[in-house]
Amino acid sequence: MYTILMTVLLALVPSNMELAEDALFLSLQELPDSLSSYSADEIVIDIIGEHSGNWFIKQTISSILHDNGISIFERDVREDNPCMTLMIRPMELVVEYGDVSRPWLIGNKRVERIAKCELSSTLLDADGSILMTVRSSGIEEDVISWSDAEVLNGSVEWDWLSGDMPENRGGGILEPIIVSGVVASLVYLFYSSRAE
Repeated sequence: MYTILMTVLLALVPSNMELAEDALFLSLQELPDSLSSYSADEIVIDIIGEHSGNWFIKQTISSILHDNGISIFERDVREDNPCMTLMIRPMELVVEYGDVSRPWLIGNKRVERIAKCELSSTLLDADGSILMTVRSSGIEEDVISWSDAEVLNGSVEWDWLSGDMPENRGGGILEPIIVSGVVASLVYLFYSSRAE
């Protein structure tokens, strides 16, 4: 029963990839309208740079632009009849972990998760002239259970999805001593008030 409950709860929490996708969507909100203002209804997408998530960026951008009525082509298909090129350079696409906290003095440890995306986009016309250059960014944040963080990271090949966890502050020997002290104080107060 516990395993089923944990599986259902994890299904409700977005994975690191889903959080990164939300940040990417935020950074691309204005791109379809910007391209439409230049009558860019057929384009080639060129992702430049060495980011290991370039495939993910291209897939997401292609999907967004297609949903907005913009046709996407591969460069070799359009060699005879060139069209506009949208060059995208990911300046940042990463999921990082922030502060560690507890909702109460005792309780499950939680960690802040931050997905950041910053893109530089350049639109070139068919002869290579720059029509538009814009930088855009998006940030998504949430708080997850410390124990769920490893499950939500994703593949170890995608280092941009699994930031370093902060140091496990407040753990070790000090935490049980504090919790025991609080519980003992509460028990003492309860019985001392009843004795009077």
